Amino acid sequence: MPAKESRVDMATAELDQVDRQLVELLRRDSRQPVLALARAVGLSRSAVQDRLARLKRNRVIKRFTIDTTNPVDLPGARAYFFVRIEGRPCNRLLPSLTGLPQVEACDHVSGPMDAVLTVRATDLAALSALRERIVATPGIASVTVAPVLKQHS
Repeated sequence: MPAKESRVDMATAELDQVDRQLVELLRRDSRQPVLALARAVGLSRSAVQDRLARLKRNRVIKRFTIDTTNPVDLPGARAYFFVRIEGRPCNRLLPSLTGLPQVEACDHVSGPMDAVLTVRATDLAALSALRERIVATPGIASVTVAPVLKQHS
């Protein structure tokens, strides 16, 4: 019997062409007004608002963000957390990691580690505190931290 699909997997599978078009438009420019999105997909403003609300509720859209052409020196400390999980399946712990406010991205990977987190915190002490919090989570075997020294384009 196949493994139970996560809510996000089910939501993604149920996207129609208009939903996929909205997601693609927002990937290009997440600040587009709803009216512009509605015109682009040929629906009313309220229909697009309803679709966006559903996409957010189902966590197809987790957040709206920006992408800059040049590195912007944002305050705080960035790091990669390499997480090894005890036992399987990893999917039972990954949602709790992605829900942490300092976690910008969580990638489930193959190899000696199970997940790589991209993290931003106020300073190195906050990174250390976050590491301790994650290590204390039942099911986490280890967390190795690699602070980012400098970003190159």
